[in-house]
Amino acid sequence: MRQHYLSFAGLASLIFANAIHAQDASVVSAISNVSIDSLVWHLERLSGEEPVDVGNGPETILSRNKFNPGNALAADWLQQRMAAMGYTPTVQAFGGSTGENVIAVKTGLVHPDRKVVICGHYDAMPGGPVNAPAADDDGSGTCSVLEAMRVLAPYSFENTIVFAIWDEEEQGKVGSAYYAGVAAANDDTIAAVINMDAISYDGDGDGLMRIHARPTANSLAIKDTALMVNSTYGLNLNIAINNPGAVYSDHASFWTEGYGAILVIEDFDNDGNPHYHTPTDLLQYMDLPYWQGLTRLSIATTAVLAVPVNGPSTVAGTTFPKVASLSVYPNPAGQEAKLWFELRHAGRVRITLSDAMGRTENVIEDGLLTSGAHQYELPTSMLSAGTYLVRVEAEGVSRTVRFVRTT
Repeated sequence: MRQHYLSFAGLASLIFANAIHAQDASVVSAISNVSIDSLVWHLERLSGEEPVDVGNGPETILSRNKFNPGNALAADWLQQRMAAMGYTPTVQAFGGSTGENVIAVKTGLVHPDRKVVICGHYDAMPGGPVNAPAADDDGSGTCSVLEAMRVLAPYSFENTIVFAIWDEEEQGKVGSAYYAGVAAANDDTIAAVINMDAISYDGDGDGLMRIHARPTANSLAIKDTALMVNSTYGLNLNIAINNPGAVYSDHASFWTEGYGAILVIEDFDNDGNPHYHTPTDLLQYMDLPYWQGLTRLSIATTAVLAVPVNGPSTVAGTTFPKVASLSVYPNPAGQEAKLWFELRHAGRVRITLSDAMGRTENVIEDGLLTSGAHQYELPTSMLSAGTYLVRVEAEGVSRTVRFVRTT
C-alpha cells in the first residue's frame, strides 16, 4: 500500500509560536465564536434533557446505546442539525451492521483530496433498559463537532475538512474502523485526525487536559501543531502529553491504518469522571468553560491544519509595505523549488528558511536588495520530507510562506 498520509511536520507551520502577528484572522474569529450557549443547546437535546423533532413530533433521546432506539433517533437529529447549518450530511452504513456514521464535508479549494478529520462518537453506554445520556462520553465531543461546523462555515480552506460523528465506538471503535479501513483501501490522503472523546469533566478544577499521540505516521507532528496553536492563539490550556497514547478511542482506528491522529480528552488518567458509563453522566456535572477551551483547541488545530485560503494575516491590522506577492513554487515541492516575491522599494532584506517549529535551518539572504521582483532557489534537495517556513523580513516587519517538501 502506498503512503496515504501526509508526513508533514504539522501543517500549522503557517505560524511561528508566540508570534502574534502571525495569527490567522479567520482562525481567531472562528474560535472566538465558540459559544457555551451553542454547545449546551445541542447537548441538552442529544442527552435527553430537551426533546427533538425530526419530523414525527417531539421525541426524547433517552439512550444512544447502540441497541436502543435513541441511537437511530440521534443519528437522524445529527443529520438534521448538519443540514440546518448548510451542510449536506451523509450516512456511512457499515457492511453487515445497523451502524451509521454521520458525516459532512467542507471541500478544500486547493487540495480537495487532502482531508483533515475532526470527530467524536455519538453512541453511548450503559446498555440495557436504563437511560444513557452520555453527556460527557461522548456528547461533549459530538456537540463540539457540531460547533466546529457552525463556526467554520463562513471560511474557506485549502484542504478538505471532514466532520465525522462515529457510531459503535463503545462496541470496539467499529464505526471509525470502518471509515479508516475504507479510506486506506481507497488510498485516501488524510493529513490529520483530531478525535474528541470526553472533553468536559474537570473534577479537581486543575484545568488539566491530555493529548494522546504516538509515533505513527505524522501523529507527533499533529500533537506539536496543537501545542503551537495553544500558545500562538492564547488559549493557554494546561496540556499533558501521553506518548505512546492509549488506543481506547476512535483515533486508534486511524493509527491501525497508518494515518496520523491525536486524541483530545479530559484528564482521564487521574481525574476520571465518576459518572462514566452510568445513567448519571449528565450535563450538570460538566465544567462548561473547560469544555469550551478544549473545543477551541480542537477547532483551531483543525482550521490551521486545513490551511485557511488567505494564509497568515495580522489580527491587529499590521500591513506589509515592503514585501508583496510572497510565494513558493511548486508547492508541494520536490527536489527543486523557487521563492518569489516583490520588493516595493530598495532596502535591507533578511530571508531565512526554518522548520515547522520556527527553528532556523538556513539564511538565504541578508543584505541590500533593489526594488522589484526577486527570485531565489531554495535548497529543497537537502531537506527531508516535512513542512518548512520561509521568512522574508524588511523594515522590521516579516512575512512568512509555508511550503511542503514531499518525499
